[in-house]
Formats: sequence, C-alpha cells, structure tokens
Amino acid sequence: MSVTGMVCGGLLLVLAGTSALVSAEDEAFTMPATITLDFALQQADSTHPELEQARVAIELAESERLNAEALTGTNVSIDAQLIYVNPNSSAQDQRHDDHIVSLLASKNLYDFGRSAAAEKAAAAAVQGEQKNLIDVRNQRRLEIMQRYFDTLLADLAYLRDNEDMAVAFIQFDKARDRREVGQVSDIEVLNEQNGYQQIRLKRYRSEARQRSARARLALAMNRPNQLPANLQTPELSDLQRERPELEVLQEQARKNNPLLHAARARLVAAQARVDEAHASDNPVLSGEFEASDYNRAFGSRDDVRIGLRLNIPLTDGGRNKADVAKQRARLRQARASYAEQQRKLEQVILETWLELGSLSAQLDQATAQLNYTELYLDQRRALYELEAQANLGDAMVQISEAQRYMAETRFKTAMAWARLDALLGNTVYAQAPVATGEGK
Repeated sequence: MSVTGMVCGGLLLVLAGTSALVSAEDEAFTMPATITLDFALQQADSTHPELEQARVAIELAESERLNAEALTGTNVSIDAQLIYVNPNSSAQDQRHDDHIVSLLASKNLYDFGRSAAAEKAAAAAVQGEQKNLIDVRNQRRLEIMQRYFDTLLADLAYLRDNEDMAVAFIQFDKARDRREVGQVSDIEVLNEQNGYQQIRLKRYRSEARQRSARARLALAMNRPNQLPANLQTPELSDLQRERPELEVLQEQARKNNPLLHAARARLVAAQARVDEAHASDNPVLSGEFEASDYNRAFGSRDDVRIGLRLNIPLTDGGRNKADVAKQRARLRQARASYAEQQRKLEQVILETWLELGSLSAQLDQATAQLNYTELYLDQRRALYELEAQANLGDAMVQISEAQRYMAETRFKTAMAWARLDALLGNTVYAQAPVATGEGK
C-alpha cells in the first residue's frame, strides 16, 4: 500500500468514531470532503460564544445610550382616577362620583450638562465595544488559520514518521534474516527491534496528533462534531513581500489598532461619567403640560395647565460625593488600561517585526535544505538503480522532514503577517498584504 493510501486509511479509521456525534445545530451543515483555508475562514463569522459575547456587549452599551437619551425625552402618560365621595351637605353638586382623567406630559429642558455627559459616555462605550468586536473577529480568524496549519503539519509529520517506520521495519526484518544464517547475533536483532518499536510508537503518536489537530480545527470553526477529513494546502504565494519599517508599523498601529481604539473609547466614556457625576446634583429645568376632564366641575379645577418647573437639589446625604469619587477611580483605571494597551501594542509590534525578519532567513534555509534533500534523493535513487546502494529509506525520510519543515516555515510566516494585519486593524487573511500608508 502507498504512503498516501496508508494516510487516508488511517484517517478513515480515526474519523469513523465521530460519525454518530452529530448535534442538532450541525445537522443543517455538511462538512465538505476537502476544505480550503478560505472555506475555514468563512466559518469565523458563524455563531460562536466569543462573538456572541462581543455582540451582547454592544447591545448592552447601546441600551445605556438609549437610557441616556431618555433623560431629555418627552414623557407622556394618562392618569385616571375612579373616586367615590360623600359630598358636604352645603355642596351644590351632591353626586357621589368624582372621576378624573388627565393627560400628562413633561420634558427636561435643561439639566446643566448631566444628560449631555451621559450621552457622550454611552456613545463612547458603544464605539469601544464595536472596536472590540473587530478584534474578536480577527482573533477568531487567527485561531482558525493556526488550527488549519497545525492540521496540515500533523499530516506531514505522520507521513515522515510512517516513512521512518517502514525503513526501521525493513532493517529489523533484514537483521532477523541475517541471524538465521548466523551473520548477526541476537543482541543486534533486539537492538534493531527496539529501534523499530520506538519509531513505531512515534508514528502512532503522530496519528493521534492528526485526530487531535482536526478536533481543534473543527472546534475553532464551531463545528465540533464534524471533523474535516482532507485539507487543501494554500498557495501562500506572497510570503516574501517587503517588511515595512518598524516606525511606520508602530504609527499605523497607534492609529488603527482595534483594542487601542476600544481602550481610548473607554477612557473617553470614563471622563464623561465623571462629568455626569459632577452634574448629577445640578438644577433641572423641565416643562409640564396637563389636560384633565372631571366628572365634578369646580372653580378651582383647571382643564389645562402649562408650566415650567425648576428643581434645585440642596442635599443628598453624600451620594453625589461618593459617585464622583467612584467615577474618578474608574477614570484612573481607564487611563492605566489605555497606557498599558499602548505599551503592549508597541512590544507585540516589535516582536512580530523581528519574527518576520528571522522567518525570512529561515525560509531561505528551509529552501536550501529542501533542495539538498531532493538532490540527495536523486543521488540515492541513481545508486539504487545501479545496485550500488540497496536502501532509499533514509533519503525518503529526509525529504519528508524537509518538506514538513518548509511547510512549517511558510505557515509560521503566514501567521506572522496575519497577526500583524490584526494589530494594524486590517481584516485577517492568509495572503492579505499589510498596508503601510496612512491610517484609515
């Protein structure tokens, strides 16, 4: 059986145990026989707990914004009273019914900055959560990319270890044959058997990592009960693009990083809440309107009333002072969080920039290694055909490892560029170029 056939057969056995584990949510979705990186990344926007939490946070912030707008909204109500009275004997109207229905309307006309501060704080909070959602989406795409690459590398590692096991078995089998004719001792045969069993164990562990990697990928795609069988290797043709200057990346990240934007919005919201707390004991000027219909008419009862009301708080027992202190503490916390986010961002940008530099050199080294192993395999194959060399096994193992190492280097490079895209506020995609111009 060919190596590819052995891999496919092993995967069928690995995946057979999962066929019955189909949840109701997955019934409407069918995993293709072969998936691509593009297809996997499309699942990043499907229902997922992290995305749901981010969306709920936006909805909660939006509800606070609506609540802040309601401070200056118009309140309209109907007040109806059914009253039974026993009128005074001197009253002209001796009826016992004294029912009243009134239409009431009121609106805060001016509160000396309180509502404006509340609306500003709420709007900033909404903006911050929206920026956070952008980062959550990018992190979902990054996770899917990493799991996709991990699965491809697990397959390549299995191919390498399967080749290695085949070579070790041939050597062990030859040692047994040579022992039969007295050419080697039992201890030499046992040594070959021990080496074969060690490599065999490594191969079985590689097979287990194939299953584990697929489970992690399915979970990242939010399809935990549908493990992908075959993955298409992406082209990743644009890995050697020029690395921008560090200062350019730092500046662009300060302008566009979603988490830094979110931290800045929370800082603005915290400052506005301090202003709101200071203004909470300011006077409130409101307009009022009342139209009523009475069952019993008296001269002191008005059909319509229109007026202005000025409410001036005098003392609240210290509640305003406590609220101001709390909001000031939260403002200091928001400032510290923003500063910390800035420092982290600069450090991560630096580390990613340096990683891209070393990966460029690693890509050159992996290319040289692959070229050498291909030439070495051709040499061993020529010697084999001339019967000057009887074993191609070690060359096959070397080229399998060189191919795995090349793929690992390419995937690491793609992930580094993708992480840089996320830091700069761009949409994460395997072959998306990093913008180096002015921020958006």
